[in-house]
Amino acid sequence: MKKKGWKYILNEFESYLGAYLFIAICVLMTIQVISRYLLGHAITWAEELATLMFVPMIYCGFASAVTHRKHISIEAIQFFVPYKVRKVMMIASQIVFLFFCIYMQSPLYKVISNLGDSVTDLLRIPKKYIYIEIPVILLLVAIRIVQDIIRLWHEDESNLGQKKPTVDLDACEREYQAMKQAELETDKKGEVNR
Repeated sequence: MKKKGWKYILNEFESYLGAYLFIAICVLMTIQVISRYLLGHAITWAEELATLMFVPMIYCGFASAVTHRKHISIEAIQFFVPYKVRKVMMIASQIVFLFFCIYMQSPLYKVISNLGDSVTDLLRIPKKYIYIEIPVILLLVAIRIVQDIIRLWHEDESNLGQKKPTVDLDACEREYQAMKQAELETDKKGEVNR
């Protein structure tokens, strides 16, 4: 098994954090349902904690989508323009996205400063610590956008804006064909041995 280095960990940080938050939410909600319907006692703090973990999970998914070029974008026009125009359009789109992430910092910090000393209802966690996650993760998204702009700048026409498919159907087809070929060879050897 290939050992993954620090660069991999830094590039996949938000993917793993989002996945761990998702697992934690599922575990908390499962415990909550079992406790409520089988034991007749609701664990109210579990629901609040799961709700609090939902927002950073979503924003980690947002950062991960930018890293892997899986975020929503309209690409129809890009297929009808020459390579250089397409490259400029893709970089310009990312720059607009970057400015949005930076622009949102100020309003978000105003919201956080207006929260004062308010806390959550059950766990008594200061709300400013919960809401600070959003601008921090948006800064991470901005970093990922800058990385993608650099990647786009260095890509040539053959691989401009390429993204790895979520499900690689070609790889599935090759695996299926290899499996069928192995079965045929096994059947032929079995017939020869008879």
